[in-house]
Amino acid sequence: MKVLQVSKFYPPHLGGIETVARDLVHGLTGLGVQVDVLCANKAWRQVDEVDAQGGRVTRAASLGMLLSTSCAPGLPGLLRRSQADYDIVHVHMPDPLAALAVWYARPQARVVLHWHSDVVRQRFARHAYEPLQRWILRRADAVVCTSQDYATTSVPLRPWQHKVHVVPIGRPAPDPADPRLVGEIRRCYGGRRIVFSLGRMTHYKGYEVLVKAARALPPDVVVLVGGGGPALERYRQLAREAGVDERVHFIGPVSATRLEAHFAAADVFCMASTVRAEAYGVAVLEAMARGVPVVATRIPGSGLSWLHQHDITGLSVPPGDAQALAGAIGDILGDPAARARYAAGARARWAQGLTDRAMCERTLMLYRFLLDGALPRPAAL
Repeated sequence: MKVLQVSKFYPPHLGGIETVARDLVHGLTGLGVQVDVLCANKAWRQVDEVDAQGGRVTRAASLGMLLSTSCAPGLPGLLRRSQADYDIVHVHMPDPLAALAVWYARPQARVVLHWHSDVVRQRFARHAYEPLQRWILRRADAVVCTSQDYATTSVPLRPWQHKVHVVPIGRPAPDPADPRLVGEIRRCYGGRRIVFSLGRMTHYKGYEVLVKAARALPPDVVVLVGGGGPALERYRQLAREAGVDERVHFIGPVSATRLEAHFAAADVFCMASTVRAEAYGVAVLEAMARGVPVVATRIPGSGLSWLHQHDITGLSVPPGDAQALAGAIGDILGDPAARARYAAGARARWAQGLTDRAMCERTLMLYRFLLDGALPRPAAL
């Protein structure tokens, strides 16, 4: 079996979709599948390389970004020339360029759409893109959605529920944290209890709510927010204007080694996202895999409300409610027994079906059903 993963970008360029694509490549290769990658580069040059698993990674030359879409004009032609080599073309959405490439290439292979999220913000672009989106959904042999909650509330997916199969995102077992780095982080913040948050600095992550919530936290609590993005300086300025810049630190992008140390140092992980653009909550899953109790928002129609289970993996609060967010964080920090129970519940939830291996085995099962012509009725695989 030969599979081509079509992704907007691919590591070392990191993001939620790119991380899932990488984990699928690694895991499926370990299960005996040959997997190659086609994606956009972030510069005007094509790069052809072989990854550590032996698969080919082709990065199409790009002119940059427009409305969150990479302008890589050569990518459709690359797919058209290579598509005959593959049994499965697995396309990560939303990505208008990838959809255009499939329309142009007309692959004979089975086409799987991995539906990470609807297009939710760019109103004009969404309307312009809609005919192409309808076409690729009609062409797809199967659609993978990361949670049933998101699948059933997605307007674009509504006519195609007979094609939708739920494969939750899984994450690998974490690497051990460096105890010296953990100690360094704790000393840097004076031994205060740590609330950690992680994500791209963008509109839907709710960091302005977290900044407001910090005012109501005990004085021996510090909030650390990791991640880069276009709004990083704006959020730093927001913390300064709110007078909490000594209690809320936007620390910017975090290396893999330091990320493990921040999770290990954290007493609570917080995701304050406000709208359904937070389709799943991979950072919450990362925290759960490490046994960190979670406080997260309860967003209707988002997979986050399914992933993070109230009073099992931590506590859930309404989106946009700074008072409730602060109260839930304080409740966990103030009750060591509850914190230990939520930590154990978080780790158990990850271990019972939300690992990267489980995700890859379910995906391989879907591929085999497609190639055998025996696709079951839509279900959680």
